[in-house]
Amino acid sequence: MKRRQFIHGFSALALSTGALPLSVLAQENLEVKNLTDRIALVSGAGSNVVLFRGNSPTNGITVIDSGADKQASALVSAIRRWAGDYPVTTLFNTHWHPDHTGGNEELHALGAEITAHENTRLWLTAEFEVIWRNTRYEPRDPAALPVETFYDSGKKDLGGETVQYHHYARAHTDGDIALYFPESNVLVAGGLMSDGTYPVTDIATGGWLGGLIDANEAMLEMSDEDTIIISESGPVRSKADLQAQYDMLSDLYATMKSLMQQGYSGHDMLKENITEKYDAAWGDPTEFVLETYRGMWAHTSDMGGFI
Repeated sequence: MKRRQFIHGFSALALSTGALPLSVLAQENLEVKNLTDRIALVSGAGSNVVLFRGNSPTNGITVIDSGADKQASALVSAIRRWAGDYPVTTLFNTHWHPDHTGGNEELHALGAEITAHENTRLWLTAEFEVIWRNTRYEPRDPAALPVETFYDSGKKDLGGETVQYHHYARAHTDGDIALYFPESNVLVAGGLMSDGTYPVTDIATGGWLGGLIDANEAMLEMSDEDTIIISESGPVRSKADLQAQYDMLSDLYATMKSLMQQGYSGHDMLKENITEKYDAAWGDPTEFVLETYRGMWAHTSDMGGFI
């Protein structure tokens, strides 16, 4: 918690182990869709949840993100139906947000070892307030906390495929990871890619637009036209969708930087309709512009300064 006290001041399956290719299972309003013979996407859990089946029960099931707490019981039921007699052995959290970690306790109870970036663990243990959102966060139960953490990128053998995890500092948060399955050509982007609405960086916990753009550029470099990309929520995405997000963010970053140097506030930028050409596709820009503006002020040195 001491490491985070500045925040307050600053704001703050298949039905058995045999796969049914491209099948869809409905379980208590959750949908489980097989993307490959080993990987499935669970939709409707509060965030996208990805499942990987190892090549034996010993390797078990790896889960990426655990959705929201209100959907945790339904998620566990859906995983059990898809996994058959394979146990849940590993849970990766792509970042700390409650809609991606809400089921941590339940999956821990199933035997999952929770793995995440160290900053994700620190935020889950912290008590802090984000004043401009009128939101207070309390430390999570010890059962929700990662027991294996890392500070950089790496890889892990899941049994049948080695997943690469890539840390992108100061992007959506300061603990974001994307996970890439090179053999399956599946990229799990977590909070680094939105559901098609304007992506909002969490500046209270280390995110900012410049870092998100850098992360998107790196993910584009590891993708090709056939890559299956899983965003924070919503349907399966493609490299073209990621490129569209990167291009939009890069354009608006340049525009906002120029206007900030001229003394514009975030509300001034909204009045100038700086996002007008993107709004039909990306939706209401209000939160995106205001949060991005706050984050850019915290990173003036990264932008070369304004004087």
